[in-house]
Amino acid sequence: MKAVVLIDGEHYLPVTKAALDDLREREGIEIVAAAFLGGMEKIGDVSDLDVLGIPVVHGGDMLEAVESALERFRPDMVFDLSDEPVVNYRVRFELACQILSAGVSYRGADFRFDPPVYHPIPEHPSITVLGTGKRVGKTAVAAHVARLLSGREDREPARLFRPCIVTMGRGGPPEPELLRGDELKLSPEFLLKQADAGRHAASDHYEDALMARVPTVGCRRCAGGMAGVVFHSVVPEGAKLANTLDCDFQIYEGSGASIPPIATDAWVLTVGAHQPLDEITGYLGPYRVKRSDLVVLAMCEPPNANSEKVEQMAEVLAKLNPDAPLVRIVFRPRPLADIAGRRVFYVTSAPASMREVLVSDIET
Repeated sequence: MKAVVLIDGEHYLPVTKAALDDLREREGIEIVAAAFLGGMEKIGDVSDLDVLGIPVVHGGDMLEAVESALERFRPDMVFDLSDEPVVNYRVRFELACQILSAGVSYRGADFRFDPPVYHPIPEHPSITVLGTGKRVGKTAVAAHVARLLSGREDREPARLFRPCIVTMGRGGPPEPELLRGDELKLSPEFLLKQADAGRHAASDHYEDALMARVPTVGCRRCAGGMAGVVFHSVVPEGAKLANTLDCDFQIYEGSGASIPPIATDAWVLTVGAHQPLDEITGYLGPYRVKRSDLVVLAMCEPPNANSEKVEQMAEVLAKLNPDAPLVRIVFRPRPLADIAGRRVFYVTSAPASMREVLVSDIET
């Protein structure tokens, strides 16, 4: 196993060198390089680092040094031998996000972060629609993408696909469950019958089947780790089932802040403009942003978020991942049938503060 170590100048170099020898002996790893994070209290010059006998990457800020070391040496693991005051808890999370985004393990004296494992199961073009939390619009985005791909929206793509959606949820079925949203008549009576039979008839795959009118596969999952890893799920089995369908595009929908354990061609991240900024910029929030290919900033309106908050969120997202296009959206209910002149019973999971906005939209 190849490792890059993180070091600082707050340790005497003989101490750091002894720690490197200890690390080799304990772990049996090959230390291919070090990234110097800063601190000059106990070294005279960066050239003094040559005594360590390994290449040392330095210059710029610490994140640039780590990124350079990751790109140059392609390690399996990064081991952190630095300490306060060069790094603190906040910086360590920044390092964790950066290192995990590169698919590398990050370890220290009493912590370990391993990169999530995504199984390469899909046999067709595929995307993951994930989120930074619950109720940020993942299901709405996944269903909208499916409708676009299938030609059910007004704006037809250059080529129509036959998409399916694979969902995972905390109330999902014990085995992957197929719903032919393109064939079933998902009436209120049908859904009540499913609920009476003990099924979670409000699960995301029911909602997607109803709204997108495409085949959906419902799966269960339990627990969500800091980087979005689930402890238990049947999603890999659901992906295998999706491969057997007469579909040529697969959409994998996350649950809460958890990510389907499936390797796909691209990630679409849904972020709520109402969320606290530190949930996106701190902890392991940046991991999801850095890994994504498209970022959808949802609920960009009062009372969810004022214009200042929306701009703040857009700014931090662009800083974390300048290569990912950023799309700002709001949500509005769209009837699947003509409701003109009819009495409507409207149920929504949107916050109560949005009631007047949504009701007014339906009435007009």
